[in-house]
Amino acid sequence: MAQGAIREFILDKDQKEITVWFGFEGDIVASLSSLVSSKESNTGLQALEDSKGFYIEKDDLEQLYKDFHTLERMGRMVTEKYLLSTETYHYDFHHLTANERFEKLQKDRMWIYNRVPLHHIASYLGVSNETLSRIRAKKS
Repeated sequence: MAQGAIREFILDKDQKEITVWFGFEGDIVASLSSLVSSKESNTGLQALEDSKGFYIEKDDLEQLYKDFHTLERMGRMVTEKYLLSTETYHYDFHHLTANERFEKLQKDRMWIYNRVPLHHIASYLGVSNETLSRIRAKKS
């Protein structure tokens, strides 16, 4: 993505949106499962700011991979980065407390609070809006 902020979300059993990823400048925005399987994605994407990016059809990407092996390698590296990011998020979600997840997000991406609505950050951290407000108040 060249400009903007994007969030990826899933729907829980009550059709409530749960944010699972944020993308910003320099990130590649895609549903990897949909790209690989050619089936409808289980996640949704929403622009949180005016955003600009580039788009490529799967068949065109596959042709580029076939013609240029350095691009194929780059695609593999992007996929590995996405997998590592997803695995880290899942690990953190199950092994860190809400306070620890907040502190990690604050350390790694302090600027996110200026670009993303707090209710999406709360959802990403797995806490209610009220809990996020309490955590933030304690840290101030």
